Amino acid sequence: MPVLVSLPALGHRDEGERLDGVQWLATARDVDLGYWVLFARGMSPADLLVRLGLDVDPDQVLTREEANDLADDTGDVVVRAGASRGWAYAFVEGGPAGPDSLGAVRRLAAGTEAVDVWRTVNADCSFGYAQDGQIVCRFEPGREHECTGADPDRLGGAMREAGLLMSDGRSHWGHGVAAGRPELRALALAESAFGVDLPRAEVLEEPVLAARLAEWAAPSRAW
Repeated sequence: MPVLVSLPALGHRDEGERLDGVQWLATARDVDLGYWVLFARGMSPADLLVRLGLDVDPDQVLTREEANDLADDTGDVVVRAGASRGWAYAFVEGGPAGPDSLGAVRRLAAGTEAVDVWRTVNADCSFGYAQDGQIVCRFEPGREHECTGADPDRLGGAMREAGLLMSDGRSHWGHGVAAGRPELRALALAESAFGVDLPRAEVLEEPVLAARLAEWAAPSRAW
């Protein structure tokens, strides 16, 4: 039987407002077609976009609907960015974009830390953590035994707490059982290990800084 664990409770903002966390991405119908969310610690949204190679106009703030209209009109990838709890975030519709999505994560992590999670419309999913420009660990939720990176065991304890690994640290996959809802558990891992937060209303409804890059074409697999 799968090991069942309680998913970590969400925290609170300093002013007492409840955090949204990131687990909502696993169940929100608004992102059924996929997403790629990237977090970089200790930088502004504009700095994050620049590290991704985007030209930033501080006056270009777009709602999700406006960004999607721009993407449809131009054929470009439109990236929207904000910040919460000491992390800047970037949100990309549909999944990972560009010919070198891992390179983008490495650039974000130069001199700091970066976390990213993505899912495509085909339910392919990936979680990654990078530090100082190096991929520390990366895995496909549900296939944690294939975790790669410079230190693939770095998050072992947090992965056990999220139910991605068995209590003894072994993979569910190797024992013919499933952890259940691996994407949700990977998002819970991002919350519990790094405290990242993706404000739901801000991402889905409100205007935030946005930039586009024509060279980012169709979504690509990135694990």
